Amino acid sequence: MLLKKIILRNNDLFETDIAEWAKKNGVETSIFDGKESLFELVDSLVIIHADHNISKENKELRMQMEKYHKPTQEVDINGTMNASISSLKFWLENNSPKSVLMVGDDKLIESSRFKDYFDELGKHLN
Repeated sequence: MLLKKIILRNNDLFETDIAEWAKKNGVETSIFDGKESLFELVDSLVIIHADHNISKENKELRMQMEKYHKPTQEVDINGTMNASISSLKFWLENNSPKSVLMVGDDKLIESSRFKDYFDELGKHLN
């Protein structure tokens, strides 16, 4: 399995949808509880976005992760489906993260592309 564990920051709508998808696809999830340093807990960061609209908070998080030399990847759910899936798969294969912090804005789940992307991604993880 390319994606072993997803770390989520809280229980907002985005995180709830990701957790449900992960459960269906046999990917372990956990919620960051603040007991440990986030940068010690996660190996990498994946930012899910639409049309390069990334929140200031997520941009700052990416900068912090890169400061700690943690690999980061951005996924545009409105991009070409095959290219987006292949790019993430290639990134997972090359970086082999044990735990991935996955972030995105709650408004993403309103897009039909969000569900389509993750349905397709699930087919390519093994």
